[in-house]
Amino acid sequence: MGAGREHTTRAPGPTPRRVLLVGPRVAFFARLAATLRAGGTGADVTRDAALATTEEIRGYGAVVFARTTGEDERAAVRAAFAAAGSRAVFVESPAPLVAVLAAQLEQALQGRSGAHRRRLAGLRAEPGRALVEVAVACRVRVTGHGTSRLRRPRARDLFDERLPPGTHPVPLGPRTTYVVARTYGEVLVTAVPADPAP
Repeated sequence: MGAGREHTTRAPGPTPRRVLLVGPRVAFFARLAATLRAGGTGADVTRDAALATTEEIRGYGAVVFARTTGEDERAAVRAAFAAAGSRAVFVESPAPLVAVLAAQLEQALQGRSGAHRRRLAGLRAEPGRALVEVAVACRVRVTGHGTSRLRRPRARDLFDERLPPGTHPVPLGPRTTYVVARTYGEVLVTAVPADPAP
């Protein structure tokens, strides 16, 4: 990335389908970038985001920081994006699972694109079930994500059917920590709260 910053202005356009992963080129970010690219979303990994030019910064629609990224570096990146007039979304609570974080970034990108009516109006979870809110009848696929007892990522298909408008409960499997709901061109992600202590 270049070291200079161009101070130009232009009318906001559609959200770029490219994300910036700020942090070291570790295996997690490498897998995340590969997953995003396989789904048609561009992804770059860098530790020098604050030195990017205005045009480079405006090429990203979403940003996520590695957990090891310090507060000073985060602040510098946010300041650079603000100075460039970027409309990129910063993912504030990134999931520690590649598939879920990829879905979070997809959701961030769709949140700034088009004003068409959403089919998926909402997604929330409580111990034991997810609640999917549908605005327009559509086929919805719900996947539960978590880790096995050996801490390996695990995904489980929970539901895949056409739903009418309304709020629909979907039972969750054991050790589910995140839920991802998808329909054509849309995705929503939510964390599953832990069971309250007895």
